[in-house]
Amino acid sequence: MSKAFLFDLDGVFYISNRLIEGGNETLAYLRSKHIPFRFVTNTTTFSRKKLWEKLSGLGLELLETEIVSANYSGVLYLKKQQAKSCKLILEETAKEDYRSFNIEEKHPEYIVIGDIGNRWNYDLMNELMNDVLEGSQIIALHKGRYFQTDEGLKIDAGAFVAGIEYVTKKKAVVIGKPVASFFELAASEFECLPHEITMVGDDLINDIYGAQQMGYRSILVKTGKYREEIYKASSIRPDSLIPSIVDIIEECKL
Repeated sequence: MSKAFLFDLDGVFYISNRLIEGGNETLAYLRSKHIPFRFVTNTTTFSRKKLWEKLSGLGLELLETEIVSANYSGVLYLKKQQAKSCKLILEETAKEDYRSFNIEEKHPEYIVIGDIGNRWNYDLMNELMNDVLEGSQIIALHKGRYFQTDEGLKIDAGAFVAGIEYVTKKKAVVIGKPVASFFELAASEFECLPHEITMVGDDLINDIYGAQQMGYRSILVKTGKYREEIYKASSIRPDSLIPSIVDIIEECKL
């Protein structure tokens, strides 16, 4: 039986600026049964506070403290490393979390890479390549391949991180899903065993594979980035495949 839940956000509870039906009802039911949950997201376009404000503005009923974001986890990692300086390849709305660090554009100790949309170009890639070759360490907030929008799938930041790794022959430190330490941070307040935790997401690698590596139960929803042809071609199989977040209560027999 599921005693705690980890939920992906984008593609599970909302797409772009539109909520997916049934999300709030599911959360309300879990709260009424005193079943704990956290939202685990690789979204890095906002600080944790700004992300909460955006989602609340869309009508999603959640608390800021219930969000465990890759962006905020990057902050925790840099603090642990006692970082002397960093360079931020992030949207302005995400940089708020990093205000306590010394920001350096030239010769930074760390380069934090998240989502910057269509601002990726040759000059930026070349600049980052040279930074790494001169000693900077890349902190990839995630290595997502693609994400869902109202206009369809779009390429994600992971492709650009992989490109820099390829040309420099130096690996990035990855912070977000499916890294084990990210899941451990998100589940740290749950008082239950790994097999009693259920991860719900729309991404076979970041959500489902990541959860299976932790010993969690995994549920894939057919919203967001789910594509039947991708699912059939993959060797990764969730414990359950359901139409939408609204089907969680029945699927888990809560």
